[in-house]
Amino acid sequence: MLPEAHPIFQARSLGESRSERLCLHTKDLSRTILLEGNSLKWCLMDAPNYEYMELNAISNYTSAVLNDSGTLLCLNNVDEIQVLALSWDQTRPESYRIKVPAGVKQVLWHPRGRLDSCLTVLNKRDEILLYELLSEDFSAPTTVLNASTNELGMGSSVKDIESVCFSADGLTLYLMSVSEGADVFSIYPCMPSELSITRKALKYNFNKALLQYQELSEGDSPELKLKATRQLHFMSSLYNQPHDADDSQTNLLQTFHIRKAYRNARAQGPFTISPFPEKLYLATAKQIKAIALEDETTELLLITFDDDTILECFPDLTPVMSWEDSGSSEKNSLISVGSLKLPGSISLIYGSCFVLISAEKAAVVNLSRLTRSIERSLDDCDATELSEEDLTEEITEKKGTFQSAGLWPESGMQKIVLLSEKEITSIDISSMQTPASSTTEKIEKSETNRQRPYSQPLSEVQTLNQKVQSLLKSPLSTVIPAALRQKTLNNTDNEDQLSLLTDISKEVLSRVTLAQTLGLSLHLRLLGQQDELAQHLRDVSELRTKKERVSAHLASQKPRWEAIQEKNKSIALRFESLHRNMTQISKSSQLQSQPIAKAEMEWFKELRNQVVRFNRLVHEQQDLAEALSSLKLSLEYVRVDSAEAASRSKKSAESAGGVPWDELQAMLAKDSRIIKECQAELQCTTQELDS
Repeated sequence: MLPEAHPIFQARSLGESRSERLCLHTKDLSRTILLEGNSLKWCLMDAPNYEYMELNAISNYTSAVLNDSGTLLCLNNVDEIQVLALSWDQTRPESYRIKVPAGVKQVLWHPRGRLDSCLTVLNKRDEILLYELLSEDFSAPTTVLNASTNELGMGSSVKDIESVCFSADGLTLYLMSVSEGADVFSIYPCMPSELSITRKALKYNFNKALLQYQELSEGDSPELKLKATRQLHFMSSLYNQPHDADDSQTNLLQTFHIRKAYRNARAQGPFTISPFPEKLYLATAKQIKAIALEDETTELLLITFDDDTILECFPDLTPVMSWEDSGSSEKNSLISVGSLKLPGSISLIYGSCFVLISAEKAAVVNLSRLTRSIERSLDDCDATELSEEDLTEEITEKKGTFQSAGLWPESGMQKIVLLSEKEITSIDISSMQTPASSTTEKIEKSETNRQRPYSQPLSEVQTLNQKVQSLLKSPLSTVIPAALRQKTLNNTDNEDQLSLLTDISKEVLSRVTLAQTLGLSLHLRLLGQQDELAQHLRDVSELRTKKERVSAHLASQKPRWEAIQEKNKSIALRFESLHRNMTQISKSSQLQSQPIAKAEMEWFKELRNQVVRFNRLVHEQQDLAEALSSLKLSLEYVRVDSAEAASRSKKSAESAGGVPWDELQAMLAKDSRIIKECQAELQCTTQELDS
């Protein structure tokens, strides 16, 4: 079903002020979630209807992020975080609130958290806080990175962080500082206390650490040698821990406890960007995002600027894990591989595509040409392909004031969904590069009965009804003071009275609007159920018609059926009698010792004679075939000789008593006829024995 026709996007949250709609999805695209105010709607892939949940969301939340498995939803405003534990068989999720010191700038789910339950929070003091919801006290961060210190110099914390994002492998956290316009830093490794990682990814990082250690030379700085040595020691301790033998062949996650000493990593950078466009020296960065390549070990960084420029960068050198403030920026460099100019902020990234939303339009940018070329260059260890191929972006623009973007799977293809206050627009992105995780993970589709797609689920109508009933039973919140009740409207306090009446009228009007909304919802639901009842009645009528037609045929076919049943019974009785006779004969010693009759003896003698005759004819045929082969060989030799030599050879053969060709052919034809007659007699004899 197209997203424009699905009920989840058609119905708006009713009876409330229009809130911004946010479209979310799980990593495997098995569920689509639409969040609006205090209502949460979700549907399974290819499901015709949607389900509804009522939330008690925090006020004025500015963003919502869903973890990869779709079990936890995080809402945040400028002061606090709310985590909702989504259980798809319940109508109201459990809620947990976390007060963040110094306020919230950005919230991400850590890709390597155990059970997708680790929050990464950037607060207004530029600190990175890791909240692990499975810890003893989920309201307190287990790790604080880039903490503010009084130290000066290169080793101090990074200031003015505007945006953060994780790398493709989930172990590096990129920081975008705007102190100098656009400085990129990284925290590597950025790990929670409970690290979940696949055996394949662990092996890759161990081999990378081993290779970096082996590449050390005498000219390297002592700080770099210390980092590489400690990195190898740390990765070896993880890699050598016991594991199941099948883990290396699957994507099963292993969980490791990380000590605090290894969690307190320090920021590295700033990264050098080469070549850096001169026009961006006066610009300020706004966002940093990462597009994971197919191998899920490297990424393409996107940096947006306030002059609408988007810079595409690729990591030049592989960084080394750092736990010390060395002040060194070795191996921290990026290569600028392209740029484009489009207004807006990045709202969604999927595969090689990303969506930009601005005040006037939305743009979908496809970088699959660039990412495929980078992947081939990495596989071939040859960067010349990047300069020879067409690496231009594919851009699709849609005019309109859009609030958010999401994904919608439809018939095995993906569509970008753009939501505005009044409409929905979709863009086909079937040509985009699909993430590796979605190609390896198989989505199990639940088989459901055919259902009519109602405009609203019954749970949403029931929730709205409960809200209306509670409002009808409760008094108005605006109370008129007793001193103003006894006064006429034509007095000096007229403005206060009118203000109170205005507030009362607004509250009454909101209740009337909510009641009318409930009435409209019930009306639409009844219309849908009426159509469903009419469909069921049509199905029943069709079944009754088929039943009458079958009954009419049954009356004429019943005697024939009974006759066939009687015949089957008689055949079964005959087979049972024959089986008993054969069993009796096999067990009777008298019948087994009975002498062979004279007729049977003559028949066996005739059979023996036929076998002997057949054997003799076969031998004669073999001899004649050998003679024929010899004659053919002689004929080939004769054709090579001259005509005179052929004539002499022919005369000598005739004088020696050779067999003429015509007579030999006639003899073979006669023998063939005899063999055919013998075969016919044998077939007749076999049929007599079978009968």
